[in-house]
Amino acid sequence: AWYQRRVRGKAMGCFWGPKSEEDKRNARINKEIKQSKQTFKSTHRLLLLGGGESGKSTIVKQMKILHINGFTEEEKREKVLTIKINVRDAISSICMAMSTIGLEPENMCRGSKLAYDYITNIPAEFDYPQEFYDHVSTLWQDPHIQECYDRSHEY
Repeated sequence: AWYQRRVRGKAMGCFWGPKSEEDKRNARINKEIKQSKQTFKSTHRLLLLGGGESGKSTIVKQMKILHINGFTEEEKREKVLTIKINVRDAISSICMAMSTIGLEPENMCRGSKLAYDYITNIPAEFDYPQEFYDHVSTLWQDPHIQECYDRSHEY
């Protein structure tokens, strides 16, 4: 018939015949490409520019919390150590900066001085016992530490 012709001994038709494996694979790939394009078009992209420590990753984390149902339990557990280290680094930096801006630890009250000595002598490997948090709390309430924090732009 006029709508059928032979190519290398095989009959080819316009609307019938089993699809070859190549045709099936091609259709599957085209479908995946179409789905990928649709996903790409519906994705919102945001370019965050800024110097180091300017808060770019913080924005991403906040967006995740607000729009993607927060963190998984595993992610939360992973963040606990990071938070502990940040608390230690922050209070240690404030303590170390006191003498830089003319605030002497010797002028602190006895409880704050004991907390200061504890914090400034923490080893690199540390388990964060309750005593650590008690000392951080004591220091944070000390007026010398508060003044040092308020003057952080000087160090």
